[in-house]
Amino acid sequence: MIYISTSCIQDKYIREVLAKYVQAGICNIELSGGTQYYACIEEDLCLYKEKYNLNYACHAYFPPHEKEIVINLASCNNEIFAASLQHYRKCIKLLRKIECRTLSIHAGFFSEITVEEIGNRLSGRIVYDESRAVERFCQAYMTISKLCEQNGIDLYLENNVLNYQNYHAFGERNLLMLTDYDAFIELYNRMPFKLLLDLGHLYVTSGTLGLDFKEQCKKLQPYVCWLHISQNNGLSDQHSPLQRESCIVDAYKMFFSDKSIPITLETHGNIESISQSKKILECCNV
Repeated sequence: MIYISTSCIQDKYIREVLAKYVQAGICNIELSGGTQYYACIEEDLCLYKEKYNLNYACHAYFPPHEKEIVINLASCNNEIFAASLQHYRKCIKLLRKIECRTLSIHAGFFSEITVEEIGNRLSGRIVYDESRAVERFCQAYMTISKLCEQNGIDLYLENNVLNYQNYHAFGERNLLMLTDYDAFIELYNRMPFKLLLDLGHLYVTSGTLGLDFKEQCKKLQPYVCWLHISQNNGLSDQHSPLQRESCIVDAYKMFFSDKSIPITLETHGNIESISQSKKILECCNV
């Protein structure tokens, strides 16, 4: 099943994105970041779901907040940690109301991130004790996992992306959790989880750390339960439309074109470019 992320279209409110998707015949929708808060989000989600028989999944930064916050479940800053955990508590309540049975979240960061740094170059000014940060993340993840289980929601954990700019800013240290196969195994052995593999993230990270992208895909293949896919230049997570001849699409065809694995398209653009990227995926699955 192919989902389309609401982050693909850069509209202000989620109702605007849903309206365009419904008009284009898109019914499998992953609710994600990029839109702004407004008071009637829940009502609009329920209305569209009931009227057009939509199938929702939910990812990371949804629903939006009135005031933007940093979500980092590995944070050693008590305020950030508490706010991050509370975000997912509220999220799970919303998912229950809109009958959404899937939630995916991001792995944590070992560096303190400000609101201004989200999506931009990270300063790495405050670096956490790694063992304490991992302990906090595992604690938070198990709390969220229990809440999901109680509410009939499947939980997935996504790999982070390490680009060269941030790697260089960190003094060639990896301050992000779950970026590559070795980091996956280390966390998985401590706390088994369902892996959501973002191929775009892995492609950038592999280049940054000098790893073989296809070899990383091959090693991770047995553990993958969900996929995110978009195109990039290997330097940063651009979320570009898919290209038929590319390392990312080739890796998908080689290792992941299994119809039993859900996949979310995260390419930024208009409905036409999204449809073209979706067709590329569908051709891979024939």
